Amino acid sequence: MDFEAAKQKALKYIGISKKTEYEVTQKLIKLGYNQDIVDKVISYLLDIGYINDYEYVNAYIKQSKRLLNYSTFEIKQKLLQKGIKKDIIEEKLDILKESNYDRLLFDKLISGKCKNMDSLKQKQYLYRRGLSSDYIDE
Repeated sequence: MDFEAAKQKALKYIGISKKTEYEVTQKLIKLGYNQDIVDKVISYLLDIGYINDYEYVNAYIKQSKRLLNYSTFEIKQKLLQKGIKKDIIEEKLDILKESNYDRLLFDKLISGKCKNMDSLKQKQYLYRRGLSSDYIDE
């Protein structure tokens, strides 16, 4: 198993959609490449800008806000599952917290999806979504 073959597999994998450094590493290991080759491929992809966890986090947060209506807690958990370093996530989520994003999401869910739920069901749903109990208990 050589570097060029591993590089081509990684490029094909990334070509489908953006991936994190962790995801590409795991994919190459799963395909049977040894750690030295995997490290070289990851280094190459980082150098040419095909993998960038900072850009990935920005894109993921933007998508999560626009399409998925994830709370900051949900976004953090999903990014941790994708192998993003905690300090990168915290740095980006601080911006969301400053913009009062969770409060806006809470208001949106209460006036939309939770509108016809009884009080207990609303609370349970909002807790599951990872929203702060400060908002829910109001």
